[in-house]
Amino acid sequence: MGLIENRDGQFMLLAGFIIGIELVLTTVMLTSIIFEVNMATGGEIVASKNDIVNLMQITKDETRDAYTNATMLWGSKAQMINNFNKQTLNFTNNLSKIYALHGEGVNVSWDVSNWNNLQNASFTDNGTANGIANWTVIENVTYSKINITLNKTDNKFQIGLINRTKPKWINLTGTDSFGFINSTSSDPYSIVFSNGNTTFGNYSITGIASGKNFTRARTYILNATVMFYTSRVRANITIPVSVPW
Repeated sequence: MGLIENRDGQFMLLAGFIIGIELVLTTVMLTSIIFEVNMATGGEIVASKNDIVNLMQITKDETRDAYTNATMLWGSKAQMINNFNKQTLNFTNNLSKIYALHGEGVNVSWDVSNWNNLQNASFTDNGTANGIANWTVIENVTYSKINITLNKTDNKFQIGLINRTKPKWINLTGTDSFGFINSTSSDPYSIVFSNGNTTFGNYSITGIASGKNFTRARTYILNATVMFYTSRVRANITIPVSVPW
């Protein structure tokens, strides 16, 4: 009887040990599964962030390209906007098809009311009223030709040609349109805007910087809205895009 009881006790200990091992293995497996799911989810979020950044950039590029193409053709403002809409619609349709192949949804739309209403951009860094007021348009310039038209709200806006030896501020007080040419062979300068949030208008600056031709121009701000969605990520971002550059 004692032998049987000892065997029963041993079987109970063995069974308990086996159950314990199974619990440990189950816990390890569950932890591994959870870790892999979290890694996959985290990887998807990182990939989605990269997709969104890329989408924002190609949307800006397409907006400027469509605006340039539309305004190069002769026609009324309504015809130009119609041509712009045709190109951007084709772009977003093709973009949606491409992203759908990867299980992602994309839609891009544009608000062209500023263009339609001839509402020029602000002279801030991003063209909106709440953008940075004092900013550098371009650096290391040796030649520039500036053409600018102002829709004034006050007389604070200025253009600066800033170099190492002789900073020059161009006061545009009392001026609605302005043309200026400046060149230097030995002392490159930066073109800066000061108090750009105080007025609206358009500008075109061409010239040479760092030995290369450049163009900086802005007439309107067109708002592009990018919608991006996957099974785990949703994004709805409106981007102010300055055109033509």
